[in-house]
Amino acid sequence: QTDTDEGGSGTCINQSTLNMNFRVYYHIVYKYGLEDKHFQDLPDRLNYTETNLFLMLQSILLTEHWSRLDCQLLERKCLDSIKEALKFNSSSLMAILKATNLLVKKFPKLELLPMKLDHFYHCLQRQSQAVGSREETLTLFNHCCRQKKRAYFYFHLIMEFWPWTNRNKYYLLSGILNSHPLNELLDASGHSEVEFFQGLRLSLSYKGLRAASQYPVKSLSNQRSAALLGLAVDLLVNGSVAELQNFYSQWFLRIQERDVLFQLLQSKPEIVEFLASSEAARTPSEQLRLVLIFSMFAKEIYAASKLHFFKISTELLTNCHCLEMATQLMVFKFLVDNLTNFAVEDCLEFFNVFIERHRNVDNAEFRNTLLGKMPIIINHTAKHYNRALKVDHLSGYDALAENIKRFFSQLQELIQRDVKSDIYQPKIFALKLLEILNKSLYAEQVIKNTKMCSTQQNQQLGAYLLESKVFQPKLVSDQLFGCLNDPQGFDDALELIVSLLLQLNHIDPQLSVEQCLKLCQSSEVDECSLVSLYAQLAGDQSSHLYEQCVIALNRQKNLYLDDPLQASKSNGGHLFGYLAVLNEMVKANIKIKGSFLELLPHLEDILNGILRFLNLANIRNRADNQEAGAASFQDMDESLQLLVSESSYNIGEETPENCRKYLLMSFWLTLKGCCDLSTSIGCSLLNPQAEVNFEALQRCLDINVAVLIRCRHKGAIEAAGLSIGRLTRNITQSLDSHSQGFVMLHECLDRELLSDSRQVSTTRRGAGFAIMFLHVLKNDNPRQRLLLHRAVQRILQRLSKATTAGGDCAGNLDRWEALALHYLCVLVRDTELRPAMSKYYNEIMLVAMEHIDHAEWTISNAALQLYGASLGKLAGQRQATEFEMPLAWEPCDLNYDELSHLLPKASEQMLQSCQSQQVTTSSIILFLGFLSKIEHLRTSGDRKLSPMLHSFRRLSWQLLRHKCEQVRQLAATCFVRSHEFRCDLPAALLASAKVAAHLNEDNFYEGLLYTLHAGVLKLQHEARHVWTAESLDKFLRRLLATLEVTEQVRRFKPYTLNVLLELSRLLNAKKEIDLVQQLLKEASQLEAA
Repeated sequence: QTDTDEGGSGTCINQSTLNMNFRVYYHIVYKYGLEDKHFQDLPDRLNYTETNLFLMLQSILLTEHWSRLDCQLLERKCLDSIKEALKFNSSSLMAILKATNLLVKKFPKLELLPMKLDHFYHCLQRQSQAVGSREETLTLFNHCCRQKKRAYFYFHLIMEFWPWTNRNKYYLLSGILNSHPLNELLDASGHSEVEFFQGLRLSLSYKGLRAASQYPVKSLSNQRSAALLGLAVDLLVNGSVAELQNFYSQWFLRIQERDVLFQLLQSKPEIVEFLASSEAARTPSEQLRLVLIFSMFAKEIYAASKLHFFKISTELLTNCHCLEMATQLMVFKFLVDNLTNFAVEDCLEFFNVFIERHRNVDNAEFRNTLLGKMPIIINHTAKHYNRALKVDHLSGYDALAENIKRFFSQLQELIQRDVKSDIYQPKIFALKLLEILNKSLYAEQVIKNTKMCSTQQNQQLGAYLLESKVFQPKLVSDQLFGCLNDPQGFDDALELIVSLLLQLNHIDPQLSVEQCLKLCQSSEVDECSLVSLYAQLAGDQSSHLYEQCVIALNRQKNLYLDDPLQASKSNGGHLFGYLAVLNEMVKANIKIKGSFLELLPHLEDILNGILRFLNLANIRNRADNQEAGAASFQDMDESLQLLVSESSYNIGEETPENCRKYLLMSFWLTLKGCCDLSTSIGCSLLNPQAEVNFEALQRCLDINVAVLIRCRHKGAIEAAGLSIGRLTRNITQSLDSHSQGFVMLHECLDRELLSDSRQVSTTRRGAGFAIMFLHVLKNDNPRQRLLLHRAVQRILQRLSKATTAGGDCAGNLDRWEALALHYLCVLVRDTELRPAMSKYYNEIMLVAMEHIDHAEWTISNAALQLYGASLGKLAGQRQATEFEMPLAWEPCDLNYDELSHLLPKASEQMLQSCQSQQVTTSSIILFLGFLSKIEHLRTSGDRKLSPMLHSFRRLSWQLLRHKCEQVRQLAATCFVRSHEFRCDLPAALLASAKVAAHLNEDNFYEGLLYTLHAGVLKLQHEARHVWTAESLDKFLRRLLATLEVTEQVRRFKPYTLNVLLELSRLLNAKKEIDLVQQLLKEASQLEAA
């Protein structure tokens, strides 16, 4: 089975099917001695643009034919394709990496010499675009690192030139450490073991580095590294609480020699004293440290001294309620993880008190942790109950059974009390707890709730509790059914109640139907909204309910469209209730006498009627008979006033304003009901066993489109967006890409969004268009993204022509370019679409830059938003520290080599624009803002600079003397980032200081001071544990001396001297600080005089 792939050419192949077919193919070829006419030239045809050829290669390598392949030719082809895929930012990279790994597995002697360190680095950077590429890259890197000379060269390069704030440093070090001992690597490269482990420790303070740091920790643990254990001991003894928490969550389980670590810890008198100290002597942070250490080494402490184990655990359990919330949760988890060491009765008593006390905690993560541990508690209890049952004469069985019964009875009482609560936290906790208990103990088919669960033992305990009347399904169902009638209830809680009622299976369908029909006639919007919940419980009465609702809808529709306020208030209720019930019936695909298509005329009548109501004022004001446009907010407000004033309903003490709000609520919920029901009907048409009625499918699509383009109500268009997305997802996953269904979607986008005739405003007035665009493309089949690629390519082609035909649009209508840029921005911002959109970043940045200085504000504003959205996706977000404090020097993910691959034309255009005489200062600031987030990282032994990097260095140097201060600041940052910190930057900073010492021009001097300031910050942050502290301090003293801060600096203005003062403070240069402060004081006195 094949489908068109993401690139829009070739096919996307099901790999499992392909593997099986090739096995059969080559089995037949060899069995009957046939010539391989079809695939013998496949190695020659391999090319990065043909993803499917690499998928086929994977399949061939899994057949018996693999041994006859020319491995040297395949190696060359695969590596060339990897390089080309990186160069042109191709989505085929993942398939090529997989095929190459399989090739290496079959031919382990291949050395892959053309693959350099920079290729591996760039492959790792593609993780956000191709999920799984990181692991494939590391597998390939591990193979290459088995070559000693190569691995040692890589290690030296990474340790010498890469900062510890670069996550890829950790991944690649792990690959080297998997094959070579750390001490030999350090000796060969001349690096310090102390600095290495201090650098590794640094990762515990950065959220973005924690996951990556697990890789080298695991590799070092496999080497039985004593130094790693030494670092762990130091962290446990002297580390901050934050470091200790991250060590526990990220590193601890990666360390294999935990018993040795415990022995080392015991040799530390401060730890022994700390564990033995009384609870009263500890601060809250020390309490958390105790619980963390105790949790990590509970088994070892128990084995070494049961007395000490129970002393600490008793103290913790007794005083748990006095501890801080985070520490209390750690105590709870500790007890769950060590249940086997405690009496069941004591544990159950503690759990009951703990749950009772924390069931209404605001923190959802806290509550979910409690719920997540419940299956372990249930299983452990069931295990003990089963053991007691097997030995009839076991003393204490009755006491154990009574304790178990009491615990679950208390839980049930808590549940039955809290499900009636009006407060969200206890209510949702009780419902989720009930679901866990039911699935683990009481259901007819008990689930396996954990890996070590015995369903038989759980059923046995459940049977005992049912027999003891601890849990009474009918009683619980009745209570839940009563809780469902809560118009002000929480949506997720109400949905969970429905789910529980279906699980318990003690529902009276007739009651549900009666309640449904009753609420459909309610004039209260909140009450009427509950009908979809009761409809799901109709069971075998669903067909009857469907018929009743169709009859009622047909009757009520005429009344509602004649006088909506009168009909909804006192004459049968709203329409959206009936629509919601019918939607549930259609989604459940119930059996009916006729066809669901009979509902479409009703939906179309209702849709047109309500859209007419919302545009009534506009329609009446038109002198001609032309169709009125979409209603503005003013039109809607005036229309609602007309409807209220002309209604036969006596509003009495109600205000007209409240009636207008009431009508608007009814209208948008009805529009939502039309969209939901039409989408459900459309999805029901996509039955693979029957021919699709495309005419009816088109009508379903048109209903959603009508709401999106003819309505401005936020709730209505968001609901329509979700509905059209669901319909799109079903069409693209059910139908062939050449079917009429795809044609319908293409035409929808072309007609409503991409045509010149469709002009609206990019503000909220036209929000439905952007929502439609996003939801249709986002819900395209993720393996293909046909709709997305076609739409984006068409937009980029038209924008790149840069036509100015059409002139300015009148009134509130925007030019097509503004709309197209806005649509692209919506797509770029969506995280789910990032892998598919990444191939267009170059073209997107080009069109954004071309339109940023456009004379028409709507176009330049849309281009500016698109530029900002693209920048965020390319350069990434700031890398937060553990304490969420903004860093003085932010690490960057993007480097200049990647820039040349991702934005080859856009980066060149950016460079030319900044050098142009016509460019505005605001545009320079925009471009430098992006360039200031790009680093130069040395990834090879070759120190030769790329032409692009050299050009950007020259540009940033030139802009250091720019008349605008912000340009000078950004240029300084760009200049510093374009130099790697090990060799290039120190030389550049010394040269800059030497130039600055002989300058008289304020702007250029100030620009150089900004450069020195940024350079010092970069060295202080990125050279940590690469340079020694002594080396850095020596260099900074030399830099200060070269700058020559003497009396001669009085030639500069006070503002420039303030910049010099900040640099002096950063360098902690007391003499220079005093001098500059004195000069500023004299300047201030002179000015005052």
